[in-house]
Amino acid sequence: MGVKMERISSRTGRVLALVTGLLVALGLINTLISGGAQAIQGSLAFSLLLIYLSWLLFWQPHLKVSDGGVIIVNLLRTHQIPWDQILRIDTRWALQIVTEKAKYTAWSAPAPGRHTGLLASKDQGQHLPSSSYIAGTVRPGDLVNTDSGAAAAHIRRVWEGKRGQSQSLEELTTWSKAKLSVLLVLIFANAVLILI
Repeated sequence: MGVKMERISSRTGRVLALVTGLLVALGLINTLISGGAQAIQGSLAFSLLLIYLSWLLFWQPHLKVSDGGVIIVNLLRTHQIPWDQILRIDTRWALQIVTEKAKYTAWSAPAPGRHTGLLASKDQGQHLPSSSYIAGTVRPGDLVNTDSGAAAAHIRRVWEGKRGQSQSLEELTTWSKAKLSVLLVLIFANAVLILI
């Protein structure tokens, strides 16, 4: 039985990206109304940088789960992790996948704040994959109503079914040259506008 490619993104991150984009757009509209077209030219490069950073930090990071393994897409790097290389899945600070080579942290699945465990209902910690439980309990980051917990539960279910099977993927980390290039161009454009 195969696993269809599934993309997992942070709900909280997407809301933050939308709110940031909306605030920047409102700021541009306000600048246009109060200062005219001339004033908006100075603000446009900085606004584009803010929107891009918001997209890069909050919207774009995600996980992909497939037959071959887990792909963690972070800000500027992508980690490809085959199922047979995973030793442990942790959610202390964020979703973290541990292999013999490294620990890979997913920006798209942060652990919740410390009060989440106090406010959690009992059913949120039940019916999880067996690797979720430590001494019979789960961490707040493993609760299914959190970004880290929902991602961890899904990944653990697939991982537990794939243990012992050889995989064709290799453990690999790559840099996103395109995202880095856009970031550098926007920073350079803002630096030039400041110096002018």
